[in-house]
Amino acid sequence: MDEIAKIALDNEMDLILAHKRSMKLAELSGLSLSAQTSFATAVSEVARTSIESGKRSYLVLGVKSDLKDDFIVASLTNQQTGENAKRGLEYAKRLVNKYQVLNNGGSTSIELYYAVPAFLKADIRKLDEWRTLFRNEPPVSPYEEIKRKNEQMQEMSERLQKSESQYKTLTNSLPLIIFSLGLEGNLLYANEWLSKFTGQTIESLNTDGWRSIVHEEDYDAFSHILKSHSARNAKVIRTQARFRNGNDADYFWHMVSITPFRDDKDELQYWIGYMVDIHAQKVYEETLKDNVELKQAQVQLELNQKMLQTYVDELNRSNKELQQFAFIASHDLQEPIRKLLFYSDYLLNQYETVLDNRGSDLLRNMHSASMRMRALIQDLLLFSHLNSKPLEFKPVDLNIIVKDALQDLEIAITEKNAQLNISSLPTVGGDAGMMRQLFENILGNSLKYSSTSRTPVINIRCTERNGQYEIVFEDNGIGFDEKYLPKVFTLFQRLHNREAYEGTGLGLAICQKIVELHQGRIWAEAREDVGASFFISLPSQLVKRSEL
Repeated sequence: MDEIAKIALDNEMDLILAHKRSMKLAELSGLSLSAQTSFATAVSEVARTSIESGKRSYLVLGVKSDLKDDFIVASLTNQQTGENAKRGLEYAKRLVNKYQVLNNGGSTSIELYYAVPAFLKADIRKLDEWRTLFRNEPPVSPYEEIKRKNEQMQEMSERLQKSESQYKTLTNSLPLIIFSLGLEGNLLYANEWLSKFTGQTIESLNTDGWRSIVHEEDYDAFSHILKSHSARNAKVIRTQARFRNGNDADYFWHMVSITPFRDDKDELQYWIGYMVDIHAQKVYEETLKDNVELKQAQVQLELNQKMLQTYVDELNRSNKELQQFAFIASHDLQEPIRKLLFYSDYLLNQYETVLDNRGSDLLRNMHSASMRMRALIQDLLLFSHLNSKPLEFKPVDLNIIVKDALQDLEIAITEKNAQLNISSLPTVGGDAGMMRQLFENILGNSLKYSSTSRTPVINIRCTERNGQYEIVFEDNGIGFDEKYLPKVFTLFQRLHNREAYEGTGLGLAICQKIVELHQGRIWAEAREDVGASFFISLPSQLVKRSEL
């Protein structure tokens, strides 16, 4: 279903909104006044039951097409189950063309379908216009205005939480201590490197003013960083200080730098800072001053330090852009590609016969390039979301996982006439969705790189040793030279050209990330024109998320 509008159903005022917007969607769809009233009445009946239940519920209005007809659809989801959720359906089902009731765990969804003139199919621009119309429709009451503002604030809150999660993932992946300070010098945020190096928490550092980890001879200079509120007009504040390592109690030199973060009105909001280890540089400075060759090395080290400073400054500058990555990748990049695919496919189907050979070739090349771009965007999104996606480890039966993967790859298996020999697999602790992606990627890899001179054979087996399950995927494909093993699991690395084998170069990198998130290990063995084997080692005991 293509969603057009969504309404949270909390009280009787929302019932009026549900009726009004149902009427509006029916009107936009070209229905008569009586048909509009029938659809809106059916929606109101079911919505009334949802509101009376006192449970959290919401209404989604949209359009849906099947092979024969187009429909406007109202989907009402309620946290209750059983007969109470269906009482409003008794009258409503006589007013619509069809309906269905879906039970999903602790909630029930009732979908009402009303047939409309067959002009909506694939009309992307019209659907976008309707969404804009509903979004910008002026409120008819103060309640509707307040509700709309509240929904917008909730949406903004969700976006901020997602952006914050991505920012944390980014900063934790960099080999720097990155932090932010409030206007009074209190520590607001720090990435994982600070606690790993010092063994201290944000709360403990705020309590003692960092005295427990800063060398006493350097504390006065460092304290100017904490009192940076006195230099509000400064662009950058830097100092050097020794910090105690929480593991061995030794002190290491670090360069500390903070930069002001200002809003659109140039008002100071907080300070963004970083700490980079320069201990080696300081040792050179203090012990090798009289050695000419080592002085040259010191100059080179200083140049490297300046390059690092430039890199970190650029990182601070691009933080805002990185926070928009998820939105750009999921909408601004995918939507143009989707339209390119749609229009090029339409042109190939409808006008290929009137184009010359050159025009047809160019159109096919455009369609093929768009398909590759979509696959690359989807793989990049999947890879970037692996760390940010909250993991909830549960028992996962790998026999079910491999069965599902084979269903998804059924067409490729049939085309290749592949033979699969699968031994009994264990139940492991993990995320079922990620495990399915892992199995599909490895099996798909074996099918893609099968030999054209022999029937593809894929063997899957498992052994248990030293508290680990070792799962082996063995094929008789084209294999590869083992000198390329260091590159197999690297992002965007391809051992074959795109003309011979399609792909984005991300499949095995995604596999490695999934296995690492499950505290496992993946490696490969291969012989050129003989085949390849991929090995996955996973803990045999269920690992709780809190233990990760």
